[in-house]
Amino acid sequence: MTELEFTMPDVGEGLHEAEIVEWLVGVGDTVREDQPVVVVQTDKAVVDIPAPADGVVLGHGGAVGDTVLVGSLLFRLGLADASSPTPTVGAAPAPAVAAVAAPVVSQRVPLPRPKASPATRRRALDLGVLLAGVTGTGPGGRITTADVEAAASVPLAAARPVAGTPIAPRPQPVTSDRADTVEPLRGTRRQIARTMTESWTTIPHVTELREIDAVQLVRAQRALRAGAEPLGVRLTFLPLFVAAVVAALREHPNFNASLDMASEQIITRGRCNIGIAMSTDEGLVVPVIHDADQLSLVDIARRLDELTEAARARTLSVADSSHGTFTISNYGSYGTWMGTPIIRPPEAGVAGFGRIRDAVVAVDGQAVVRSMLPIAVSADHRLNDGHHLGAFVSTLAALLADPVLLFAGGQRWS
Repeated sequence: MTELEFTMPDVGEGLHEAEIVEWLVGVGDTVREDQPVVVVQTDKAVVDIPAPADGVVLGHGGAVGDTVLVGSLLFRLGLADASSPTPTVGAAPAPAVAAVAAPVVSQRVPLPRPKASPATRRRALDLGVLLAGVTGTGPGGRITTADVEAAASVPLAAARPVAGTPIAPRPQPVTSDRADTVEPLRGTRRQIARTMTESWTTIPHVTELREIDAVQLVRAQRALRAGAEPLGVRLTFLPLFVAAVVAALREHPNFNASLDMASEQIITRGRCNIGIAMSTDEGLVVPVIHDADQLSLVDIARRLDELTEAARARTLSVADSSHGTFTISNYGSYGTWMGTPIIRPPEAGVAGFGRIRDAVVAVDGQAVVRSMLPIAVSADHRLNDGHHLGAFVSTLAALLADPVLLFAGGQRWS
């Protein structure tokens, strides 16, 4: 039997490592070519790594939670030599001398593998829940994250008191449930931690906060939403935010840029790829609308729905999360009024949009109630100064305060 050492492939441009999320095949199991062997997670996506050929898994290159560098051993695969018969399950054991030259495949009776997504399996691992003992409530008996959490919440049966046992005169303090818990930093949370650390320690942020009169924006969104419904499109405020940011970047290209300190070069991006920060059960992910400046408002809304569904299902590809040039954080969608967004390296800026709310403001010297949209834009101070940031935010504010300007500037409806 020939042994093949399969190394961690480059699953995306610029990625040099991945975390092992789940082994789908155990040591000693036979696999077919293209059968998924292991699930890994990069800072872009969750990826299944398949077997390169038929064979037997002889060893794993790491445990669940380990980080594997691109080019390092991921797993070892035993391939049947062309001159020797293919080993069969249950075959007579090889002589002792032959065992030294080639591993012997022992007979295994595989158990049915519970149906669950990689995210659900990871949650089960974190909670110490055995999936084989969980009844799935999803389609086709698929185990959901809620099933796992419900199984973890079932308390152990309370011990019954023995008759005649005297009651202690004073209750004994219970301290076991007050102990600290320690868990490894893994998965999406580890990627978030690394990215945020890089951002906060390498990019000097400058941030402007502003509230915009959103009366016209609210009216425009309602009218456009009604027009999009017959097309089967759900048009929220977010497509309008994307369109406004694209228009502002067109006028201020120094925000659609990045700084390479190693070569001391400023790179102004030719493409306008807008990242959208999305909150999922596993943490924050940032899929990208590529070439957003070439899309109509309806196309942007459609693409947002596709990316949102993929993010929730944990099926975002590496390409879906790569090559962003500017990011939007719509934290108003989960009720936050105002925040200070953090730039995603190597980008030069990020725009955050809060919850639209009614507020009493002065208009022509009179106190009136208006719908107000809070925005916050952070910029890389190495590339843009305060007056650059003020100009960008003013352009963005003008476009959102009067969305007709978006279409006057070339934004297409469909």
